Amino acid sequence: MVGVGKASRLAGRRLVVIDASVRTARIAHSLGCHTVFVQSPGAPVQDLVDDYSGYYTVDFAGRPDDGPEGAVGDEFAGFVEAVLRPLAPTAVVSLTARGLLPAAVANALLGTPGTPVEVLKRMAAGVTTAGNGGREFTAYTFTRDGAHRWPALLDSQSPPVRAEGVVPEQCLSPQEYGAAQTALNRFLDATGLEHGPARIRLWTGGGEVRVTAADHFPGDDEEAALLLRLTGLDLTRWALGGPLGLQEADCDDRRESVEGNAR
Repeated sequence: MVGVGKASRLAGRRLVVIDASVRTARIAHSLGCHTVFVQSPGAPVQDLVDDYSGYYTVDFAGRPDDGPEGAVGDEFAGFVEAVLRPLAPTAVVSLTARGLLPAAVANALLGTPGTPVEVLKRMAAGVTTAGNGGREFTAYTFTRDGAHRWPALLDSQSPPVRAEGVVPEQCLSPQEYGAAQTALNRFLDATGLEHGPARIRLWTGGGEVRVTAADHFPGDDEEAALLLRLTGLDLTRWALGGPLGLQEADCDDRRESVEGNAR
């Protein structure tokens, strides 16, 4: 298991995870901290909790047509004050599109570390459309104290089978890599993202790079598992444990670190 010894330092901390998948829950358990899961009504319980977990059900998401400003259930703020505040969580995290805004709202109410609501809105508003032709791929980044790391990419037209297939410097020409890295840094700086993961869809063609989609999580379960298998870097673990103080080295099982893409 990645970083077990260092992660044990988190034993006295409490992590709230909103809208966890089974894979996310298992990784949260492995951190060694106390976990609390907040799920929507009807979500399975037995696949998430263990003897050190709490579990609550609440309608944390608004209606799909509410838009980003209204995508938090009416009961949620009251739930945060009545249930989560007495638990004194260290952080509230979500790794799904439905849970991101509720997690941001909870952190704002509780004063716990997390990405502000306005940053999520800027990420959603800062995208554009792809051009004609060109190439599209997904970049996976992680930001710490405002410094952006770009450890991996996936090209849907060329599914990777080896680690070299997801390393940005090896998948792209020097010109493509430089232009894409510049575009990623500018986009992330413009959103004000200071900490955490991002999954960013890029289009590149004719020397131009556009951000066509952006999410503040490390990809879905399948993507995250693939990147872990190919690179040894567990972005899910880092996203969950980062607000608790977990470092990249605690989530990296690679024997040789990929260098050269730190800013």
